[in-house]
Amino acid sequence: MAKRTTQPKKKKKSGIKGMKLLAIKQECYAIAGVATTAELKRKYSTLAKGRDFRTRKTWEYVLKNLQQDGDWLGIRLSELEAQADKEQKFAMANSGTLVFTPERVAMDQAAENDD
Repeated sequence: MAKRTTQPKKKKKSGIKGMKLLAIKQECYAIAGVATTAELKRKYSTLAKGRDFRTRKTWEYVLKNLQQDGDWLGIRLSELEAQADKEQKFAMANSGTLVFTPERVAMDQAAENDD
């Protein structure tokens, strides 16, 4: 009679190694606050520079760095970038406005009387 051999049970991987690739991508998008890979590359250009986003290894690297460095002293990097964008838009919108000062009226009247 043939002896039956039992196969050893496979250990379940934990952490990032145990996640499906789709779950890793969704987690990266959620942490970064983006919807696509192109937006992720644009928002975190230094993190994505020279990376091939077709491989699992790249996604694991990005997720690990976003989890570790995405929160700095209680402030999210995405919040800092959003605040900087807001300030830049505000500065551009207000760059063409004129400011009224009362001294200007007196100067204009004095200039008219010089003629």
